[in-house]
Amino acid sequence: MAIWWITTIGFVLCLGIAGGTFIYFLRQGLDSDDTKRIDQVKSDQDSL
Repeated sequence: MAIWWITTIGFVLCLGIAGGTFIYFLRQGLDSDDTKRIDQVKSDQDSL
């Protein structure tokens, strides 16, 4: 029975590491600060 618990905990740990890595790189690729730096919206005062 102990081998099943060890296997389950190891599997969940591996899934957590893989999911965390995926989310980390996904957030890096979809960095919202880049949109403010690259696609700047001109305000009404700048257009005058």
